Amino acid sequence: VGARRVGSTVVWKGFSTEWYAKLFDSPAIWAALGNSSTIAVITSIVSAVFGTLSAYAVVRYNFKGKNLFYIFMLVPIIIPEITEALSLLLFYVTFGVKLGLHTIIIGHTTFCISFVFTVVKARLADYDKSLEEAAQSLGATPIQAFIKVTLPILAPGILAGTLLAFTQSFDDLIKASFTTGAGVVTLPMLIFSKIKFGVSPEINAIATITLLISGTLALTSYWIQNRS
Repeated sequence: VGARRVGSTVVWKGFSTEWYAKLFDSPAIWAALGNSSTIAVITSIVSAVFGTLSAYAVVRYNFKGKNLFYIFMLVPIIIPEITEALSLLLFYVTFGVKLGLHTIIIGHTTFCISFVFTVVKARLADYDKSLEEAAQSLGATPIQAFIKVTLPILAPGILAGTLLAFTQSFDDLIKASFTTGAGVVTLPMLIFSKIKFGVSPEINAIATITLLISGTLALTSYWIQNRS
């Protein structure tokens, strides 16, 4: 929407792509977008690996402390986000961990693993274990049976969980704000810092693009889960 500022007031004039075009001329926005994308990609990949393996272990095997482990995997979803963010910050400070991009990734991963775990576990609930056993009876090793039989069946759930993890990481403000280092700014942090000085057409454009990206990924994840 086209607009102009009169003091602290935004006056709407009509529809325009002017402010979207101006976003490409801002180094700060590009840097923040790069940070958010890097964090979200790494977080979603790591979460996909560990979340999938954790869900597989809980469903397929009986081991000591299984119920406690299951609860532990759900804790990041249950507790308030600000509580988890503050706990991470205290952990980093206590052990002298230098804050930066890596500390945000660790914080996001501890949270996003739970989403992948939940989605993949639901997918495994309808999985026929005899398929894997049949593959092993034909000479496949447990690892080969998992890769060639189980993994393709779980692929839709893993992809849906990965997209959900990416969305959660890309949109996060609280954990990133608590665990970021000097000079590391994500897109939600940049938007929040600019809002303090008023909502400009530029901020509306950034927020719209962010909403479209997150909404598209979330809907895609939902569609994949339903289709599978």
